[in-house]
Amino acid sequence: MVIVEAMSVREVDRKSSRRTRRDLDDEEEYNPTPAKRQSRSTAQLDSTDTSISRKRKHASEEDDQAPAKRRSVASAASETDDGDLEYSQVEADPQLKQIVDRPAECGIIEKVALKNFMCHSNLDVVLGPNATILNGKNGSGKSAILVAIVVGLGGAASATKRGQSLKNFVKEGCSAATITIKIKNRGDGAYNPEDYGDTVIVERRISIDGTGSYKIKNSTEKVMANTKDDLIRILDHFNIQVDNPVCVLQQDMSRSFMHSTSPKDKYKFFMQATQLDLMCRNYREILEYKEELAQQMKLKKDSMPGLQRDVTIKEQRFKDLERLDKLEQRKAQLECDMAWAQIKDLESILEETRAQVKDKEKRLPQYTKKLADCDTAIQKANQERDRLSADLEKIRREVQAATNANKEKDAQLRQRKHALQVAQAKKQQVKGKIRATEADRNQVITHIDETRQIATRDIEAESRQREAKLQRLRHELREVDDRLRTSSDFRQQLEHALRNHQEQKYNLKGDMTAAEQQVEQQQRRLEQLRSSVQNRVQVFGRGYADLVRKIDQAHQQRKFRQKPIGPVGLHVKLQDDKWALAVEACVSRGILSGFLIDNGEDKRLVQQLIRETRLDRPPTLILTKFQFNNYDVSRNKPNIPHPTVMDVLDIDNPVVFNALIDQRSIESHVLIHNADEARRFIWSRPQPAKCSSVYTGDGDVAYPDKRYISNRSKNVMCLQRNIQGEIEHVERDAQASKAALKQLTEERKRIDVQINDTNKELRNCRGKLSRDQDRQNRLQADVQELANFEEEAPPDIATLEEDVRNFDLKLEELRNDLQELEEQESEILPLLRQQQAEQEDVTRQNDSIASRGEKLKEVVNKADHDCVRAKQHREHYQRGMEGKVKEIDQLRERVTEQEADLKRKEGLILQAYPERSASRRSVKNLESELKQTERALREKERNQGNREEITAEYHEVSVRFKRLDADLKILDKLGDKLGKAMMSRQEQYKYIRAKLETRLKVYFLMFMSKRGYQGHFEFNHGGEILEMHVKVVDDAKLTKDTKTLSGGERSFAMVAFILALWDVMETPFRCLDEFDVFMDLVNRRIAMEMLLNAANTNRKRQFILLTPQDLSDWSNKDHVRILRMKDPVRNQPTLDSHLVPK
Repeated sequence: MVIVEAMSVREVDRKSSRRTRRDLDDEEEYNPTPAKRQSRSTAQLDSTDTSISRKRKHASEEDDQAPAKRRSVASAASETDDGDLEYSQVEADPQLKQIVDRPAECGIIEKVALKNFMCHSNLDVVLGPNATILNGKNGSGKSAILVAIVVGLGGAASATKRGQSLKNFVKEGCSAATITIKIKNRGDGAYNPEDYGDTVIVERRISIDGTGSYKIKNSTEKVMANTKDDLIRILDHFNIQVDNPVCVLQQDMSRSFMHSTSPKDKYKFFMQATQLDLMCRNYREILEYKEELAQQMKLKKDSMPGLQRDVTIKEQRFKDLERLDKLEQRKAQLECDMAWAQIKDLESILEETRAQVKDKEKRLPQYTKKLADCDTAIQKANQERDRLSADLEKIRREVQAATNANKEKDAQLRQRKHALQVAQAKKQQVKGKIRATEADRNQVITHIDETRQIATRDIEAESRQREAKLQRLRHELREVDDRLRTSSDFRQQLEHALRNHQEQKYNLKGDMTAAEQQVEQQQRRLEQLRSSVQNRVQVFGRGYADLVRKIDQAHQQRKFRQKPIGPVGLHVKLQDDKWALAVEACVSRGILSGFLIDNGEDKRLVQQLIRETRLDRPPTLILTKFQFNNYDVSRNKPNIPHPTVMDVLDIDNPVVFNALIDQRSIESHVLIHNADEARRFIWSRPQPAKCSSVYTGDGDVAYPDKRYISNRSKNVMCLQRNIQGEIEHVERDAQASKAALKQLTEERKRIDVQINDTNKELRNCRGKLSRDQDRQNRLQADVQELANFEEEAPPDIATLEEDVRNFDLKLEELRNDLQELEEQESEILPLLRQQQAEQEDVTRQNDSIASRGEKLKEVVNKADHDCVRAKQHREHYQRGMEGKVKEIDQLRERVTEQEADLKRKEGLILQAYPERSASRRSVKNLESELKQTERALREKERNQGNREEITAEYHEVSVRFKRLDADLKILDKLGDKLGKAMMSRQEQYKYIRAKLETRLKVYFLMFMSKRGYQGHFEFNHGGEILEMHVKVVDDAKLTKDTKTLSGGERSFAMVAFILALWDVMETPFRCLDEFDVFMDLVNRRIAMEMLLNAANTNRKRQFILLTPQDLSDWSNKDHVRILRMKDPVRNQPTLDSHLVPK
């Protein structure tokens, strides 16, 4: 009983360890993870706590029985032990013997059934309740039954030493094997007897691919479970240890154990059999877990200050929520005030609209008076214009008569001026002749003086030389003159060509500039047209698509009261493209690319969007109150056979239609394709009624006042319907313009080359001309000098004196002519001055008449303009009156709509805010404060977070802090408790190990004495060594270790060792395979007798022995069941075995 209590501690540790391996596959090696170690360590602590009380009980019982054991060990020759004493007591008491002889009621194997397992096709083995011996020759399949018990109860294939995979156990040629094991389940230790009954049936199926399955059935073969975890729970309940080598000693293990002489192997076997090695591993894992626990505690303690700060911050933010409550209350009050303020604004707007109706009704009589005044003004203007036109015609006749009379006087004046000019010219000629004659006379007199001084010399020789030189110089001079004329003509030609080239270059420069501008305009136009294919808005200019997109986004964000409409041209379609230029000229591209806006606030927002958008030109913004019904303009439309601008347009938006009526009066502008016909129509008498102007197909416009304005633009920009055709047309024009520009560029380059060449030739020609001119001047001077040279004759003073007298006579005649001419001039000059004065008077009179005529013409034009303006005023007031009537009707409709809208909105607001707010603040003021309050709320929520989030975070961090603090306290206590427990466990482990060591020594000595031997063990736990010493009694002086023992002696000693270990452990059944193969007959008999006596003594345990030896001597034992296997047929690869019971 002492042994039973001591082993209970180990079994608890073993069971807790087995639970950690339930999820492992049969083929896996056991290697627990840290997480598993942590959970397992907790279970081990619980199991170790259970072992404390049992250890104390075990220690007290051991102390009580220690004297008897010491006495049995001291008297080894008597061959008595604790088992013998107990057996003697049982034999002496029949009632006690009946209880002890009763077989085990639970945990033992009743039957093993194999199907297609190893060499067995179909085998049923019924085991005895106490001792069962499986006998048969080698190869008969004895070991296969032991392997089936291990594998069938969840053991791994590697534990059998017969293969590394379960598929190796499937019989050759079969697809699966089945092992069925029946475990007895009766008595107080039964496992769930109400569910399973008297028998627990474990069935394991193994497939050829290595996979398997479990079925756990009750006594009626009803499946109760099908997992390995359920099987492990059953095995733990019965304390079945198929993986313990002492519980199931396989054939290979048995052979190696019987032959083993290594002290380390013996020590390892002892540790495995007693499960002390498992306890060591568990304790090591617990120490590792303790270290991990210490590290976790350190991390948690390190995080405590930060978590404490976080709690403080979250708590402060939680307290700040009260400020958010006040802001939210203020926000709710502002929303209420703003809702009622909007109602007040609607009421104000309604009153304002009613006031507008009354005001416009008051103004209607003014329009009637204005129309009457305009009719009077038109009549007076027509009368004044007729009177002034008659006066102007009279002045024109006077100017014509004065002009005719002035022409005759101009002819006479020109004759007098010509005569005076002739006389003055002759006078100048006479004066010139007088001066020349006086100069000649003085020269002759000087010559007379020089002649008298000339000396006599060789005149004839000098004359010949001068003549030869003169001829030579004249010949050279003629050559130079010819060259000069040629060079001069060539220079004139070059200068003329240079002027022509420069003029061509200047003209080309202008043409190139115009061509470049045209190409640039066509490229921009092409870009607009191409982009407008996918987005028609692009036709109005770059950036318009972005502006429209921004307006759409702002509208989606409800920033506009009324979404702006535009560009206007998007809503205007032409019925016939031939009127495109005319309609664009009439409506204007500014309006077609503009936007219609309902109110000033929307206009400011659009202006802001325009500033944020990159545009070629900002669009026109037209502020007009949106009305979604088309104006009735039938009374303003002229009744003529020609269409108006309104007639050729399809307008899909009534607001756009009304805006074009208001802005451009499209119902009064007539379209006539031919310009001459248009002028005749608008300038005819009487003028067409209700016709403001006439537009031609080219976009020219003619007004009733005979003004005609040509359209400079010849391209349609906004109203093109066939965009693809326009793109092709513009592309052709662009290609032609580029080709023309390229041609102009090449022409300019050619002209530049010609100008450079001409300048170069002109410089050369001028240089040559200058050189020839200098040479000509020198030659002329030399020729003149030689030609004027006179031969010196003998002085003849008389001739020269005669010349002087002739000069004097000529001077006298010239002076007389001069006096006559001066008299003639004096006669003509007064008449000329008188005639000039008269001419000036006539000119002043004509200028005066012309001035009066021009002034009168201006007055006539002004009268025409006043007449036209008066008509326009009348049309304006007429339209204004009609518009006012229409506006009054519309305002009355608006009053009705506003009253209904006010009533509806007031009803909605009363549902939300039943009490009318007394605030007098404006909506804008309230909206501003509400936005500031909402911004403050968002700012605080952004800084502090959402209310629910702040509350949740505060509670979460508080709970986390408290939980962490509690965890630290628990972990601290657990760490202390674990440390103390481990110290206690280690002491208990050493104590249990010492007690098991003592038990093993005692039982080993007892079993060795059966043969007359003595034996003892020496343990070295530090070196993990177990030394076995055997003393043969026949040779008392000789002590042998296992190395010096014979084979039979060694096997006997090992059997004694196994029996001693069996008495230390508490498994319900023990299996031993071929333990006696190496024993002699004496040792085999003694060992078998020891095993069977041990089985007979311990009827509560099941012993399963396998041997090929003869068992005829043991067939008469009542507690022994011998099962003999059929001899194998050596020629067969597999064997269908059957049992032959003895």
